[in-house]
Amino acid sequence: MELIDAHCHLSELSNEELQNVLKNAKENGVEKLVAIGAGYGFEDNLKTLEIALKHENIYCALAMHPHDAKEVSEENTTTLKKLIKENDKVKAVGEIGLDYHYMNSPKERQQEVLRLFCQMAHEVKKPIVIHDRDCDFDCFNIVKEEKIPEVGGVVHCFTGTMPLAKKYLDLGLYISFTGIITFKKSEDLREIVKMVPLNRMMVETDSPFLAPVPYRGKQNQPAYVKHVAEAVAEIKNISLAEVAQITTENCKKFFNIN
Repeated sequence: MELIDAHCHLSELSNEELQNVLKNAKENGVEKLVAIGAGYGFEDNLKTLEIALKHENIYCALAMHPHDAKEVSEENTTTLKKLIKENDKVKAVGEIGLDYHYMNSPKERQQEVLRLFCQMAHEVKKPIVIHDRDCDFDCFNIVKEEKIPEVGGVVHCFTGTMPLAKKYLDLGLYISFTGIITFKKSEDLREIVKMVPLNRMMVETDSPFLAPVPYRGKQNQPAYVKHVAEAVAEIKNISLAEVAQITTENCKKFFNIN
């Protein structure tokens, strides 16, 4: 059985921690990881790419998180575009999107930056990893207007509503779920898991955040994506093997991983 963690953050780990994380992942059938450069400012993109280049089974996505939209400049976007275009280990532009929950960057600037990176995705011909949190249909509308289905997109760590999930599916995008689906109060989200076709789904950890039950409250790691896959299997009343096989195929196809 092979699993892929479609979304994790590795750049803040020490080398020793990273080796332990990779060992645990392999022991749990997690053969490949997609590490996300966005989330800790511009510099973490460079760290993430370095990790991907050093490890055969790690791929990455580079961009600037909506939290950091206020820090986006012509200089760092030019650098990112070059890195994304020239490195085969960079499989996507991301994570990008809108986050009105914390509003760490002004709403208007977040929207500008999202459009900028959507346009970059078209230029580099790579898909996007979408962060959509508490922004109603604003993120969806921009993604649609910027014709993202032409390059592809996955909505990571989906926690939105059923209507929003259906809109993204109708647009032809993928939806990815985290350990949140194992939380006791996530009944509405489990209904969305039930609705989303398996061939349009990915599983992820978003580690080091959002550890699934039974590790909730502890530091998350890619090995725990197995618990997310098990939850999907239980919700859909199918085998873990089927969830693993199809979500892995989805990841390979989406991220262009051989």
